[in-house]
Amino acid sequence: MLYLTTPFVGKQAMFQEAAAVGASTIRLDVELSAVFADESGPPDWVGIDQYIWLARRYHLRVLADLLATPWYLADCPGGASFAASYLCPPADPATWARDAGAIAAHTRGVIDDFEIINEPDGRWSFLGTPQQYAHILAASYAAIHAADPAARVALGGLMDIGTAGKAWLDAVFATPGINAARSYDIGNIHVRTSAAETGPVVTGWRRYFSRRGFHGPLWVTETGYPADPAWQTDVRYHDGPASQAAWMMCAIPAMLAAGATTVFVTERDSLAGRYASEGILRSSDPLTADPAYVRRPSFYAIQRLARSLAGAGADQREPASSASCGDRSGGRGCQARTRTTRPC
Repeated sequence: MLYLTTPFVGKQAMFQEAAAVGASTIRLDVELSAVFADESGPPDWVGIDQYIWLARRYHLRVLADLLATPWYLADCPGGASFAASYLCPPADPATWARDAGAIAAHTRGVIDDFEIINEPDGRWSFLGTPQQYAHILAASYAAIHAADPAARVALGGLMDIGTAGKAWLDAVFATPGINAARSYDIGNIHVRTSAAETGPVVTGWRRYFSRRGFHGPLWVTETGYPADPAWQTDVRYHDGPASQAAWMMCAIPAMLAAGATTVFVTERDSLAGRYASEGILRSSDPLTADPAYVRRPSFYAIQRLARSLAGAGADQREPASSASCGDRSGGRGCQARTRTTRPC
């Protein structure tokens, strides 16, 4: 929940806390509509340059979620308002991809991981069809790799982890005329379920991608559990902030053991309902120029987990840590930790 328009001090606070908890990576939004707000004017690099500075300052990798179509590119379905144009697919995917490539060129060597639209299977986030998403994905993949050969492109994190999500992605991959099934480097899902189900969900999605010929990394770019008992639906974890911490100590090792290579957890409170208390930081929303926040017990649980994974023989091909924004671990490390945590 960091945006280009977030005040710099708010951005810095979240980078600082991500580093403190032991994160390897922080995930944040890069809105094309903010960088390329004027069809004929120059790009606005101020917010992205702040991200670059903070990534260097706090030694964090960044997953940049590219989203928000500029109004002048939007091809909105009937009934969509002008205010919602940023959710619409572009009339010309090649232009959208050109802008994505320009961002990759600007951040090359510091920000090299890019996600193409958050939860594109959700109408709240993307008003296009699976086929329109396929064209955006394929064009952006080519443009980003042309600008930064070392870049990695992640699928947009799927909101629906059941049969509907698989059917939506099947439609993306079946889009004629392009090869969307070979236009990403990282599989990507969002997992919000009972702690006991997190491992089986990841296992199921590993099999899904494998059957379609993809054997690369699978990331869980959103997972979390509310601290407010009113929203704690897992019957084993319903006693407030301490249960939130316990849920994470079960769920994260379970997902790693099941084959997730990177797990991101919600860093700060935002929005409403279950999300209003999902952060490991209890904070105001939106972040201000003088952000107020408090570390929950889950912050310290994640911090301990990150340290244990880093010291448990985790796969050194990627940084081994677990945090408000990222966790990278190999099977040996997470299995060792799983054996020492409470069964989910």
